[in-house]
Amino acid sequence: MDKPTPSIKKWLAFGWSSFMKTKTISIVFSSFFCIIAGLLYWLLLRIDADLVIFPFIAGFFIVAPILIIGFQQVASLLEKDKTPMFKDLIALNGQQNKGIWFLIFILSLCYFIWITDALVIYGLYFGIEPLPLDQAFITDPALRESLLWFLLYSGLIGWVTAVIGFLLGVFSIPLIIHQQLNFVDAVSISVKTVFKHKKLMFKWALTLVMITSLTLVIALPLLIIVFPVLGYASYAVYADLLINKDNSQR
Repeated sequence: MDKPTPSIKKWLAFGWSSFMKTKTISIVFSSFFCIIAGLLYWLLLRIDADLVIFPFIAGFFIVAPILIIGFQQVASLLEKDKTPMFKDLIALNGQQNKGIWFLIFILSLCYFIWITDALVIYGLYFGIEPLPLDQAFITDPALRESLLWFLLYSGLIGWVTAVIGFLLGVFSIPLIIHQQLNFVDAVSISVKTVFKHKKLMFKWALTLVMITSLTLVIALPLLIIVFPVLGYASYAVYADLLINKDNSQR
């Protein structure tokens, strides 16, 4: 039997249909992160630390795999025609919780390193005083040049850190949750699968970055919808590239 062709559109469609089936618990869960992001934005803007918002937005992609654990569990229940509950979004199921917790530690450490480096680079170019993002960055050549270098260097560090997080978490989390693999085996398969489907996974990562970035920058309230949709879609990625592959070889 031919294996269905993996498709980003199909993954997103699965994410949307799963969200529609679980709107109440999904919105309640994602609202928590939306409120945290909103408070962070408000605090940084209040102290005129506009530029610091961008490192925190970039850091979201590092810890995002951690935040989809609950959506992975709910999506699996939906495929089994079971009715998920809110506790399924917040409780860790299975016997390999140590692997999940260790992965959470690794990704959190990557996030801490990224934020620390970004703030150090910010300090090198702008000092320790908060600096609002206003027209001075356009009219002042020195500020404009500093902004470009800050975005370049912090962007490179953020890109490397986010790639590491993506490689580690994109498949290892569902493998630990659904197949009860240990941390080492799950990460090994995750990295191998990403490199095996390099072009497709690059497109998927780019899709995640574009959708999430636009949401965080210009439409933060939509995070309560976008976050669950992408979280459920991540299960479809795992199912397409690992579960369906195994079934097609039987």
